[in-house]
Amino acid sequence: MASDELRHAQGLLNKVGGILETDGLSGRNTRRAISEARALAGLAAGEGIDAALIAWLEAQPDPSAELPTEGVTFIAREEVGGRDHYERHTAMPHWPGGRSGITIGVGYDLRYSTDIFENDWSDMLTDDVLAALEPHLGIKGSEAAAQTLSHIRIPWTTAWQAFIGRSLPLQIDRTRRPYTTFAQLPPLCRSVLVSLVFNRGPSLTDRPGSDRRREMRAIRDLLADDGIAKVPAQILSMRRLWSETSGLVKRREREATLWEAGLAQA
Repeated sequence: MASDELRHAQGLLNKVGGILETDGLSGRNTRRAISEARALAGLAAGEGIDAALIAWLEAQPDPSAELPTEGVTFIAREEVGGRDHYERHTAMPHWPGGRSGITIGVGYDLRYSTDIFENDWSDMLTDDVLAALEPHLGIKGSEAAAQTLSHIRIPWTTAWQAFIGRSLPLQIDRTRRPYTTFAQLPPLCRSVLVSLVFNRGPSLTDRPGSDRRREMRAIRDLLADDGIAKVPAQILSMRRLWSETSGLVKRREREATLWEAGLAQA
């Protein structure tokens, strides 16, 4: 049976990178998040929740001043596929496919990070890791390129700190520019917009002969014209861009659902 107390604790654990579903169930991911949080707090090792842990978690700052913790958790989970998937696959530099570059941490794409990579990671990665990653800046990735980096592993705590301290603020800023009503949106709806930009980029302009940014422009126009309730349909319309089996189709569906939840909360 799900526990309301555990749901509350899961929400608090997400402030420090738990990226948990707040389902009130004590599964492996929750137990791991508790253990990691206890270590961060300097508490006795274990997988138990006690008053000392709850007090420490409640005292921690939210991961973002502009997005709710639920929204930040959603974006991180979508970018890495959950903690289990992170530990098995995305803790190593990898290539998501398509036009992406080699990607590290929480969706950090080296192809589009040439000018900021050193500032973002120089205090988090060793010199040898930085040197191994630098040749992949600004270029499209490949499976072969990822294989040459398979000896590198970025711990989750490092990935999380880079995400909330560097990547997320940048993506929020990139989202705010084309979507000028960003600050007036319900908190979870802001999170969905950032998720879209994090995944698809902020551009509203198509390349010649392309029609891939149609819905991104439509969302901008809807938000400028009090059409907030029509945005989920545009998010779902983006499914036309990928095959039915693509994970991005499922991501768009989850984003549309979260937008509806944001409207309901508002």
